[in-house]
Amino acid sequence: MEQTLRAPLLQRAKDAETRARPEPEPARAPLFIQDAVTPWADGTLLLALWRMQEAKGQDGTGS
Repeated sequence: MEQTLRAPLLQRAKDAETRARPEPEPARAPLFIQDAVTPWADGTLLLALWRMQEAKGQDGTGS
């Protein structure tokens, strides 16, 4: 026997929670094995990316 739903399954937009959520952290770029051996300035591309991420994290603007 079929039954009808009396209450909606989804909340209406005005009834939904309105509290602010924290901003999601930006995703890091994918890392490829080729990055570990690609020559770049004074090392490899992997080292350059790591140094750049560390510099952003230390000055307070990064994650």
